[in-house]
Amino acid sequence: MKKLARISFNSSGWNRPTGEARRLEKDSFNTENGFGFEDWLFREEWLLDGWRYSFLQGVNDSRNPLLKEGRPFDVTLFTIEPDKRRRYVATLRDAECLDDTQAADAIKAFEQNGWLSQMKLEIGNVGGNLGALTDHSWAPYILNLRFRIENTERYAPDAYAVDGDPVFRLNRYNLPDQQDNNDNLGGSIRTGRESSLDALSYMRKAIGPVKCSPEHARMQHRLMSELKQEYATARIVCEENFVDVTVETDNELIFYEIKSDLAPRTVLRQAVGQLLEYAFYPRKQTRYATRLVVVGRRQLSPMDQAYLYTLCEQFSLPLEYRMVEI
Repeated sequence: MKKLARISFNSSGWNRPTGEARRLEKDSFNTENGFGFEDWLFREEWLLDGWRYSFLQGVNDSRNPLLKEGRPFDVTLFTIEPDKRRRYVATLRDAECLDDTQAADAIKAFEQNGWLSQMKLEIGNVGGNLGALTDHSWAPYILNLRFRIENTERYAPDAYAVDGDPVFRLNRYNLPDQQDNNDNLGGSIRTGRESSLDALSYMRKAIGPVKCSPEHARMQHRLMSELKQEYATARIVCEENFVDVTVETDNELIFYEIKSDLAPRTVLRQAVGQLLEYAFYPRKQTRYATRLVVVGRRQLSPMDQAYLYTLCEQFSLPLEYRMVEI
């Protein structure tokens, strides 16, 4: 799915509230409250396992259909500048709409990391209405989507829409489908544990601390529960040598790599390389893994299945896929 979405003007690059949009708009959340939830859209230091959790008003208005669809989507963002020119800002690829549990967990993680307090401070700095953060009449949650930073394409500051561009017909903060005629964007635009952690964000010590997403933690917890039933006498640990879950029996050594993306193709892309490194990169180990299991949230499509089969057959890789729902 490809979508378009307008975001309110922000001269800080959508890192913090600036208060400008309230003077540029009429009868909007910004004019009434002095800031918008989108003002932190690209606050890139606020990451959970590479995911940026944020808000788009267009997603808020289309939340139920997006959740029913249950698929990632690409959304191209534009803003209307003070001189009324429409400028393309970025495209978020494979963005995901958050359900109630995901949104609530993400907000808890923001609170635990001190990010919610920082948001309140920055709202106060521009004279905004702090009460709007907890006023659910505007939106059920202040976070409603997530996207990976590496899947974000930012456009040049002069990526203005040209005559005839469909964005000139868009004024509201909704989420219309995007036509495939946007060529004008081209040039301008450790030690293991025997239990999983809770569903809130936690710290992982790899190359520096990495905050894992609530979705990842919930998947790991459920996977551990399932594996303990399937392998009652096995050694089952989390995070040993950075492997999400390891199962060791007398005859097998199985590595599980969890990816919480909605698209199984993305899950395979991200997990396979890691599993191969964990299993075969030279290190002090007494045995090699006999099975490598990619863990995702959705069933493989026929094309995904064909791709995985090709990897196994052409390269004799002991790869498998397992679905863990959350």
